[in-house]
Amino acid sequence: MTHHLIITGSSRGIGRGLVDHFLKKEDCRVHGIARSPSDLSHERYTHHRFDLSELDKLEKEATVLLPDIEAGDAVTLVNNAGLLGDIGHLGKVAIKSFQKVMDVNVTAVAILTDAFISRYAGQKGRRVILNISSGAGKRPVDGWAAYCASKAAADMLSEVAAKECAMDENGIRVFAVAPGVVDTEMQTEIRSADKSQFSNLQRFLDLKAEGELSSIEAVAEKLARVMEGPERFEEVCLDVRKL
Repeated sequence: MTHHLIITGSSRGIGRGLVDHFLKKEDCRVHGIARSPSDLSHERYTHHRFDLSELDKLEKEATVLLPDIEAGDAVTLVNNAGLLGDIGHLGKVAIKSFQKVMDVNVTAVAILTDAFISRYAGQKGRRVILNISSGAGKRPVDGWAAYCASKAAADMLSEVAAKECAMDENGIRVFAVAPGVVDTEMQTEIRSADKSQFSNLQRFLDLKAEGELSSIEAVAEKLARVMEGPERFEEVCLDVRKL
């Protein structure tokens, strides 16, 4: 049995960590999706250079990004790609930034989720959709209006999709997993914010200085537990720190 993984945002951060984690396993084949080209050359890795903010193109070509699988193979979609957007209070940020965050963090996730369900519903083998969530989707963070709203929307999208899959008995499990505060390029972006537009700035500076950011490798390993053993988890919305 082969485990196929479709991972968005696969060129860096958590996405790249997941790619590296699963390529260590002989039974895994990884299909990466990212705006940038990949420097990875591996016989079990296929890279799709694709900008998920191009929604019309994504809707037309989503099925092309999903691999053909053999009967009984496992397949997992990881909607990891995400944008933080401009950090700033409403009234002081460009609405174009807000829209792009929603496009990538919500609408692109919905398009790929829809395509995955359409393609793999009712087939034999383990089928999982794992959406990368955030604690920001559950509490207000000043300066992050677009990001907070997008993650809250993605959480509810996951809840609805999971409910519908259960009702339809199509065998697909859906999760939204918050990875905690991870040492990625997004954290670098956060630490460069203007304190007047982001009151939590010092907290994030301290987390980096004190070495309290989770490693990409540790988070990838915990996310893999959900993908490889979905039957162990009843709730849709999970937190890596509690796994």
